Amino acid sequence: MNKIKIMEASVKKWNKIIAGESADGGVYDCPPCRIFYFLICFGCPIAEYTGNKFCKGSPYPRWYWHQVEAHDKIRRKIYCPECLKLATEMRDFMIEIVEHLKAEKEKKEQESDLKQS
Repeated sequence: MNKIKIMEASVKKWNKIIAGESADGGVYDCPPCRIFYFLICFGCPIAEYTGNKFCKGSPYPRWYWHQVEAHDKIRRKIYCPECLKLATEMRDFMIEIVEHLKAEKEKKEQESDLKQS
């Protein structure tokens, strides 16, 4: 399972939300949740990066609670400038994780190359 591709899919999800083409379905349409969430959050790249399960330590709780408190609608999407700001923070955080995973992969490959030489 390629965690980089899973997180890149998450970046695409948030890009669609930012563009107004989609809404956030939470665990139902989150690429990492589809694989790593089975009543518990185990092995998720977001949880590994933050050290917290269920997206704690990420921008997601701020997005979620803004949606509930400011808009109280079933569909979590861009309704106001604050929504756009929070969705962008979430997308940028997903990009940060992708970059982190790529750097880790590159480091492991370099270490492997050194061991083989």
